[in-house]
Amino acid sequence: MTSRRWVQTGARLRQFLAGAFAITVLAGCASLPQDATVFEQLDADTGVTVTRLGRPVELYRETWVQEATGKFAFLGPFETNQMGNRELFLWVALPVDPSAGVEPVIELDGQALSLGSVGRAAEFAGLRKSPYKIPTPWSAMYYYKIDAALVARLAEATSLSMRTVATGKDGSAVKTLYAAKMEDTRLKEFAQR
Repeated sequence: MTSRRWVQTGARLRQFLAGAFAITVLAGCASLPQDATVFEQLDADTGVTVTRLGRPVELYRETWVQEATGKFAFLGPFETNQMGNRELFLWVALPVDPSAGVEPVIELDGQALSLGSVGRAAEFAGLRKSPYKIPTPWSAMYYYKIDAALVARLAEATSLSMRTVATGKDGSAVKTLYAAKMEDTRLKEFAQR
């Protein structure tokens, strides 16, 4: 009877040690949290390494509107790296109807940026999906190809705003302003990496 107890205890001990080992290994493989200042990940679909902010910059709606949806717009730079070929992009998400054809005017410290042509899907940047988590399902997303000088300007800006003009349900022009004070240092860290 005693030998049977030793066998059962030994089996339980081995199970416990195997479980503890598995937990330790899995804990060691934990990645950076998605809200880290600068986050790097591999896009498994395309093999492109994407460096981005842990979470995008939020801009609050300054224009008062009764509807509760659409209080925030989002903006975030990201870099793609495919076999040493690096490209910088700016991702923008606005709570507007994607089919409305609305394009934002982005301003840094009161000066409008000239961003060039816009892409409306992640394929514009060579990706299969957005580098940032889509904040709301009804958001329209925009992708702009940018350069390091613009990233540096974003990092040094004290205020950031986005303006849109959309057609309302009654056919009138609806002007919306989203703004943020740049008290966040994440853009500076992204620019310096």
